[in-house]
Amino acid sequence: MKKVSDLLKDARVEKKLTLDEVERETKIKKEFIESIEKGAFHNLPSESYALGFVKNYAKFLGIAENRAIPLFRRQYASKHSLVIIPEFRKSQDKFNKKILNTKILLVVGTIFLVALYIFFQYSSLIFPPKLKITEPQNGQKISGNVIEVRGKTDPYATVFIGEDEAYVNIAGNFKKSVYMFSGDNKIEVVARNRFGKESRKEINISVK
Repeated sequence: MKKVSDLLKDARVEKKLTLDEVERETKIKKEFIESIEKGAFHNLPSESYALGFVKNYAKFLGIAENRAIPLFRRQYASKHSLVIIPEFRKSQDKFNKKILNTKILLVVGTIFLVALYIFFQYSSLIFPPKLKITEPQNGQKISGNVIEVRGKTDPYATVFIGEDEAYVNIAGNFKKSVYMFSGDNKIEVVARNRFGKESRKEINISVK
């Protein structure tokens, strides 16, 4: 009776496909493909891996699964008594350990991101948004009645300069031009987050 290893190899040769082409299309390592075609399933990580590779390889070659899988099980069972060499067992243990470490890192990373998100939400509920005025400086003497107020706050805060709202971009920067009469003036800037927490700053300037 024909073996699944021969069936797959013959189909590949008939389609004039190289092992490199099969590896590129199926994402199965070339050495695993060679082991499958030789019937050396003990070179694969486990029976479940071998079964999965055979299924994908057969599907790629257009071979029906109900034809390939029974042949695989029969051929694999006939060689179940083969002993896995120590070096392969060591390689398999390293592979399994690497997978476990990756899963642990993913879990830890997810927990960290969730904790960071909760902290951000909680801090917004308790603390007011930061507010920094970069222009004009307190006590500055300015020529001209149109003053450009610039500053930085939290990206999702709402900023009011006097009674007017200023646009805040995604980086938290804001600016707005306001008209001031000549003489001493006071500019009040308020940054308010969605929970109603706010920061206030007053800038005293002299307009010539």
